[in-house]
Amino acid sequence: MSERNRISENWRRDALFIVISIVTIIITIIILIKSGLATSRYEMPRYPFYLIESELIYLTQLILIGTRLSIIFNRGMGYKIETTELIKIAAAQTFTSLLIPGFYIGGEAVSIAYLTYKGLPTTRATEGVVLRYTIDTITLTSIILVLYLFNLVTVPIIALIVALILLIAYTVLFITIVNARLGGYIERIFRYISLRIKFVGNFILINQNETYGLKFTPLENLALFIISITQWFLSGLNVMLIFYAFGVHIGLITGILISSSYVILTYVSVLPGSAGIGELANLYVLNSLGLGNYYLIYDVWFRAITYIVPLIILMPAFLSISRKLTMINTNHRSSR
Repeated sequence: MSERNRISENWRRDALFIVISIVTIIITIIILIKSGLATSRYEMPRYPFYLIESELIYLTQLILIGTRLSIIFNRGMGYKIETTELIKIAAAQTFTSLLIPGFYIGGEAVSIAYLTYKGLPTTRATEGVVLRYTIDTITLTSIILVLYLFNLVTVPIIALIVALILLIAYTVLFITIVNARLGGYIERIFRYISLRIKFVGNFILINQNETYGLKFTPLENLALFIISITQWFLSGLNVMLIFYAFGVHIGLITGILISSSYVILTYVSVLPGSAGIGELANLYVLNSLGLGNYYLIYDVWFRAITYIVPLIILMPAFLSISRKLTMINTNHRSSR
């Protein structure tokens, strides 16, 4: 298959995923309204500028992701990768995650493959990416539990249960990373895969006698967690501003709970952009907080700001990285 045909086929697949997700979102909303579970109340934004601010805050979170990746790879592992490059990786990863169904598989695969292209062993790249998500999940679930324990806001019971389970699981994972055990497990898995799937082996780089684990100063450890918490606060601010655009004033704590609960409840998605399950999650959370009347207004603009617009804005970063990865695969094929 020629390079042009392969790219054309990939874009047809991506376009299909986008269409499926948007149709699923629309159908889910219609079913919820027709069944009486959600209200059909809708109105145009009174203060559109808040929506622009919300979008900018969403994109700012990508900078925080890139900054944390910089601390992980440049400080914790000793590699030298420009922070701007890592921000671009975060953008391409987010774009891919919005397209590919599943649990972080698409986006993270792109990040790991590109870091390997930049010279990092695939095992270390995976270790670093997993650490970033581990810290994110620990801080996210901890926020949910703090909101519940201090009775700051009504926490939906399902979100609370899932948060507790994830906190325990990811705390154990964090310990395995700190003890340098996870890297060894990852290496054995990649060696097994590369021996049996030659195509995947094109993207895997493993050094002999690799040393795993990360070395952070106490200040760097603190910075990783503070930046992660800041990102979740920005996510809550993102939600708060969407409500502000319609003249509905909710507090930042409520915004944080809505955004955090959404992530928790859609942690394992089946369709791109958590289509369908995301609508159910939003309805469940808003009803729990007495905000169910604003469901349709919120969900439509939440999807626009966190799904539709990012697909457009982040596309150049994805194309830049995907072209380089495609060239790697083409070179491997032609050298055989």
